[in-house]
Amino acid sequence: MRLTKTLLVTSCVVGLVAVAARAQSYIGAERCKTCHEWEYKQWAQGPHAEAHKSLSQEQRGDAKCNTCHSTLPEETDKRFAGVQCERCHGPGRYYHRRYVMRDRELARAVGLTDPKAAHCMQCHTEGTPSIEPFDFEKMWPRISHGKEARATKGPTKSPETP
Repeated sequence: MRLTKTLLVTSCVVGLVAVAARAQSYIGAERCKTCHEWEYKQWAQGPHAEAHKSLSQEQRGDAKCNTCHSTLPEETDKRFAGVQCERCHGPGRYYHRRYVMRDRELARAVGLTDPKAAHCMQCHTEGTPSIEPFDFEKMWPRISHGKEARATKGPTKSPETP
């Protein structure tokens, strides 16, 4: 009995440490914004920034729902609310520094990823409540925020202005 309790407590502690360590690898969209203001504005005006708001209070407490509606499913810190940059580009702890981001190879070596259709399909599945099936080619332009998007979309209003 004592061994079982010890194992249970140890498992809980290890789990909490793992969650805390994972959260420490993320920096949040506000930090990304310091260098990527235009991209941040594109994200802030899109559906992912407020994905968590489509959940009921009960669903917000459910990690299963938060897996797709937040950056870190088990994290309650508001800095990670919604589907933020790092949900698609990977935890920024090691690549967010300016000198790393200037070196594409180094940034990718330490965690920066480029999202692909398969990444989107982790959440946008056939079982996702939606009026129409998810079509990556059709939907990508709505959230695109790279150099190509900047060239075609041009300047963006700030999120505060209508």
